[in-house]
Order: sequence, then structure tokens, then C-alpha cells
Amino acid sequence: MILVSLSNTIDPISDAKVLLLDDQRDHQLLFIHRFNKIGIGNIVVCETGEQAIQEFEADPSFNLLIIDYRLPGKSGIDVIKEIRRLNPKIPIIMITGLGSEKIAVQAMKLGVQDYFTKEDLIAMSISSLQEIIVKVLLEYQAHQELALAKRLAVDPAKLSVSVFKFGKRGPEPFLSTSLPFEDALSEREKDAFLIKLGTHYMAATGAGHSYSEGLFELPVPSYDKYHGLVFGFRLTEKNHNDVRFKESSAENYGLVVVLFPVLFRSILPKRSLIEKKLEGLIKSYSDMEELNDNFLSKVRKVFF
Repeated sequence: MILVSLSNTIDPISDAKVLLLDDQRDHQLLFIHRFNKIGIGNIVVCETGEQAIQEFEADPSFNLLIIDYRLPGKSGIDVIKEIRRLNPKIPIIMITGLGSEKIAVQAMKLGVQDYFTKEDLIAMSISSLQEIIVKVLLEYQAHQELALAKRLAVDPAKLSVSVFKFGKRGPEPFLSTSLPFEDALSEREKDAFLIKLGTHYMAATGAGHSYSEGLFELPVPSYDKYHGLVFGFRLTEKNHNDVRFKESSAENYGLVVVLFPVLFRSILPKRSLIEKKLEGLIKSYSDMEELNDNFLSKVRKVFF
């Protein structure tokens, strides 16, 4: 199985999503300012441990958690224990006060990646801070790639690929591998589902109207335990005579849809890389009619 390597192709800083847990406004602003300086702009701030846990449960796609020890209600150690129950590998950096070595040791035993005081943060150079954060983020990316590889190695059929084109009567299923939940559908239901899926995703991406090219993450209708990565594209089609494309009859709108269980969401930190690879793959074809089963296999290789 071939794994896509992220370390040389995606900037872990600019793509990072950080959860900051600190109850003091001046400290929040300090963290935000310093992390903005190293290029991290996607920061979600929480002021209580309970709020942070709820936020993380609702959105597990964070790349890094910054947790202050002194908090109202649950302490930082309590929060780390709960987060570790939800995700044993998510990177955590703890903020302690001066003279809190025992707390720092306790945090390290819970698997935090690093700790420092607010005074350290003020005194630390931007380059030193960036070096620490990049190291933590790259280690987590490597873990996510390994976890995804193991999941797909156990059951690669759980990752399915379909291609839709915008035809004379709306979206038309053009190519498809087996659906990850195909056993739950009869052949007739499968055909109906694919049409429903294409309609749902083409409406969401505006195909045929104010069309959006690029990669989108969308739920799977009727199957809430699955998500879809939907890549919109345009290709020519020699026999495309739909009146809706009269002004630009050479263009045809299409979608590449990759369905996966929500448990595979470790795919999502790779979105910018996936989008670039799909763009390059689509550009190697000039006509919709050229797409075939070999194309589906090439798309799957983008993921494993």
C-alpha cells in the first residue's frame, strides 16, 4: 500500500486548527498573538474545561490543544485525562505557572507533548516557538497517516469512489466502485441511491449554475455514519448537446465523490493535498468519455 507523505507537501502550520483553553482574556490574546505570528490563524478559544471537552467531542478535527492548568471547575489535568479518553494521540501542550514542576511531571505522564509557563511563552523567540509547534504537528500527521493506513489495510473497500456528470436530465452516475454499505442495498436501490447522491452533491456545489470547482466535505444522505469528499471539475464531452450548456457547449460538469465512514476522518487533514492531486489527475484527461475503471483506481491511489 502506498502512503501519501504530507511532510514535504503541506505546511503543518498554515493548515493547523488549534483549541486554546484559558479563562483569562489577556492570556488568550497573548497566545493568539504569538500563534498568529508563526502562521496559525485557526484558533478556537474555550474558557472552561467543560466547554473545551464539548467542543472537542463536537469537532475532533483539531491538530493541537493548548491547555492552561489553572481553570475554574475542572483543572487542566482533569481536562487532559478526559481528552486522552476521547483521543489518546491528539497533541497537547500544557501551560503551567512558575514552580509547578510536579504538575508538569503529572501532565507528561498523561502524554502531553510539551509544557511551558506563560513567562516562557513571552520570552521565547518566534522561531523557537515555531520549531516546537511544527515538530508536534508533524509527529501527529505521521500518526494519522499510520492510523488511516491500518484502517484501509483491514478493509480498503470502505473507501469507495464514484464519478457523476451533469447530463441532460441532471446528474448521471458515470463510474462507481462498490459502495461501502452496498450490502444494505438491492441493485435497484443502489441505482436510485447514486442518482440521489449525485443530485444532492451537485445541488450543494452549484453544478450547472454558479459552479464551484474544488473539494468539499459533505454528509451522505440517509447514511449519517458516512461522509463524502466531493471534488468538482469541468471536462469536455464530444457528444454533449444539453441546451443548458448552449453558450459553452464544450464544457461538462462532473464530480468525483469519495465515500468513507466518519471513523476515517483522519483523511481530512489531507484535504489540501488531496485537492491538488485530484486537480492534477483530472487535467490529465481532456474528455469525460476517457474516464474509465483505470481512472477510479488512480483516484483510490490518492488515498492509499
